[in-house]
Amino acid sequence: MPDKSTKPTKRTSAQERLRASELRYRRLFEAARDGILLLDAASRRITDTNPYMVELLGFSRDELIGKELWEIGLLTDAHASQDAFRELERKGYIRYEHLPLRTTEGKTREVEFVSNVYREDGHQVIQCNVRDITDRKHAEELVRQTNNELMALVAELQRRDREMQLLNHMTDLLQACNTQEEAYHVIAMETGELFAGQSGCVAMLQASGQHLETVALWGDEATVESSFSSDDCWALRRGSPHEVIDPRARWLCTHFVHPIETDYLCVPLMVQGEILGLLCLVGAAARRGPHQVSHQQLAVMAGESIKLCLANLKLRTKLHEQATHDSLTGLFNRRYLEDTLWRELHRAHRRSAPLGVAMLDLDHFKRFNDTFGHDAGDSVLRELGPLLRENLRKSDIACRYGGEEFVLILADSSLEDTRQRVEQIRGLIRALKIRHGDQQLAPIAVSAGVAAAPEHGSTAADLLRAADNALYAAKQGGRDRIVVYQATQSSFGQP
Repeated sequence: MPDKSTKPTKRTSAQERLRASELRYRRLFEAARDGILLLDAASRRITDTNPYMVELLGFSRDELIGKELWEIGLLTDAHASQDAFRELERKGYIRYEHLPLRTTEGKTREVEFVSNVYREDGHQVIQCNVRDITDRKHAEELVRQTNNELMALVAELQRRDREMQLLNHMTDLLQACNTQEEAYHVIAMETGELFAGQSGCVAMLQASGQHLETVALWGDEATVESSFSSDDCWALRRGSPHEVIDPRARWLCTHFVHPIETDYLCVPLMVQGEILGLLCLVGAAARRGPHQVSHQQLAVMAGESIKLCLANLKLRTKLHEQATHDSLTGLFNRRYLEDTLWRELHRAHRRSAPLGVAMLDLDHFKRFNDTFGHDAGDSVLRELGPLLRENLRKSDIACRYGGEEFVLILADSSLEDTRQRVEQIRGLIRALKIRHGDQQLAPIAVSAGVAAAPEHGSTAADLLRAADNALYAAKQGGRDRIVVYQATQSSFGQP
């Protein structure tokens, strides 16, 4: 006969798992960096919302509850709302790639809107996910504008003679560059041919904004100082080309290695009113012909090509940084982790080397935010970025996984090595002395789960699941500790 006494235990375990699942869902709901609205399908009115939606719209939670979507600016009017819900009823979901959203402060935000319907406790529930894509749209528009300018320049150059063909060739090469160093090499080679018989350079404004450094040279000798102030150049002062035909003129630039004794031309490289660099040509004979591009026109066109390429490379680097890094901590983001972890696993497998994975969570961080404020919480997260980077090897990966959770990928690190290194990092985090304003913030305790390949899985999903389960066990065990994953731990992290 089966032991009937086990049935209540199984039922209790199932209830506990259900409560744990609901708690995890609520945490995800509250911490999500997308706005989430829940609506009653019958009334089409909002029944619940997460904090990010409140932050995005500017309404309080109480002001949102009971409203229809068109009343909070997500849809233009009641008629549009009816159309959207009819489509939702027909398809089961609706998606708008971008919608203009006006906040209570009068700001316009571009959002991506996805809505679907499902049943819950016998009722139909509509879930709306709203993602703020304003920055992405602005960046895409900037890339589009830059690309349009560059393409317009290329189209113009194709109608020119030999000099125009050389300029076109240089432009093509610059567009193919992946780094600024590659672009500098192309500029030195191609501009030297384009302006044959002349010496010259391209100098770039450094991050300090105080001086320029020469990055590309051509001609018989270096005529311009390797480093000079922007005040040394009249073109940079005026924001327009400065051509000197007679070196006895009064207004001479002072960035030359020796006093200038020949004609020269300086062309500022400026993007949207900001100085990017300088193109300087020495020994340039002025040319004026009905069918020939003047020297200054050619130099200006070359400068346009150079600055747009360098600006595009700079923007591409910035967009790549935004796409792969968390803006608050400076660490890699979850998207980068998901794109990279499988490669690290493949590399470790190919070399028969271990790979450690650790998932860290700041204990009672919500309580910390409630006590000291979200600005203080951001200060803590901001401090964690450099701490993790400075205490990990270049081959390791530190990622902000979401909220106050972090994931570390430690190459060539055994399970025990990973545990010891995470223990060291926990100590460093606890020892952080962070001030917010004139207030000394409380020490931060950390819970961590540790897993390793190949012991605990051969796929990214397996390893992250193992580390997450171990982290859950650490929390259940009282927090402020490290737990190494054991195969006996359930999918919810319980031993």
